[in-house]
Amino acid sequence: HEKTIRKAKTWFYAGNIYLNIYMSDNEEYNALSENALEVAYDAYKKTTELDTKEEFKNKLLINMNIIGEQFYNMAVENFKVNNYEAAKDAFLISGEINESFGGVDSLATYYAAICAEYAGDTAESVALYTELMELGYEQPNLYSSVANIYKSQDKLEDAEEVALLGRERFPADLNIIIAQTNVYLSMGESEKALANLELALEQVQDNPTIFFAVGSQYNIMVDDTTKSKDIRESAFLSAESAYKNAIELDPEYFDASYNLGALYVNKAAEVITVANELPLGDPMYNELKTETEDYLKAAVPYLEMAVELKPDDINTLVSLKEIYTRLGMMEKLQDINERLK
Repeated sequence: HEKTIRKAKTWFYAGNIYLNIYMSDNEEYNALSENALEVAYDAYKKTTELDTKEEFKNKLLINMNIIGEQFYNMAVENFKVNNYEAAKDAFLISGEINESFGGVDSLATYYAAICAEYAGDTAESVALYTELMELGYEQPNLYSSVANIYKSQDKLEDAEEVALLGRERFPADLNIIIAQTNVYLSMGESEKALANLELALEQVQDNPTIFFAVGSQYNIMVDDTTKSKDIRESAFLSAESAYKNAIELDPEYFDASYNLGALYVNKAAEVITVANELPLGDPMYNELKTETEDYLKAAVPYLEMAVELKPDDINTLVSLKEIYTRLGMMEKLQDINERLK
């Protein structure tokens, strides 16, 4: 009404009515408005704008505090049912209300950033995370999350920069170390990645995935023919140890079993290649041939374990077929041939 629309009292009571509609235990009252809490919030904001004499100031502070709590609760409930967009909006409003009392509601902003990330809104999540970084918010996940987002967008330089900032502030945080490691891997910086993984192992000795990642990085060094023989030999032993630790922690870790078996097979191929290049009759030939067979024998239990875990994996079956043939294990060879058919 034109006589009351510019009065603070009108909007204050409108806010009260809709707040009570939202908070009522009576479903009939709840059904009066689909967005009663938002309407109440807008009404109270309008009250603040029109209340030049601050007639409702103290009551507004109390009611706005209630509104802020209700938006926070709404955000939590939406988060529980994976409605991340609605949760994000509610967290932001809760933070906005609390900030109107002075200060910054970093926690609500942090939760809103997580919701934005889960909702796939990477631009807003990065903006919110960055805002918190600039405020000095003490949460290491800010850095790992932003680094991971940038990495997924192939913004590797930005990802590396954020990860480095995170490491400066939280040098021992495992999530930042892993995020930085993944960035290094994407950049082809294997040695930096490996150094990070070794650092991660100092903190987590019961994580088979990290042991596997360490083994894989040493495996790369084993296959790098530009490295010296000593470096490659040392990398072989380190890869072997890491894979074994991964398997010990998780006996059903297919990739660790397969990679360890493949490590031995590749080593056998390397040794037999050297043997075949020797002059005819060289006494070293038999010694290298025996060494080759020893590596193949070492590969067998791990590849057999891999086949148990994935019975139809062709690569593993073919590898075992070649080994059984070389070692004259005819009964097992016959079984593998039948399975390959």
